[in-house]
Amino acid sequence: MDSAELIERLRREGGFRLLPLLGNTGQVAGVHLTRFLPGGHLDVIQAWDERWAAYARLPDALDAQTPFLGPVGGTIRSGPFARIVAPLLPLQSGIVGAAE
Repeated sequence: MDSAELIERLRREGGFRLLPLLGNTGQVAGVHLTRFLPGGHLDVIQAWDERWAAYARLPDALDAQTPFLGPVGGTIRSGPFARIVAPLLPLQSGIVGAAE
């Protein structure tokens, strides 16, 4: 499954919103996907290409006084896009282990 298909599944089945990820020049450098979860958590995926992405599940508690420090705690992973997003997608019959 290519990145465009994975992104579409994240949006359609996973409840993620897709936004552009800007680089330090203001140009689009990748994709930024987010979803809010019940219980006060936020999932964030940022991908620069198929080879490199980062994922974090964080408490939805950003402090406006120190916005660049981010909330404490959570889960963080990085690596190839397909490997990072595989655990976030619902399983489909016949596809178990396909993203490993």
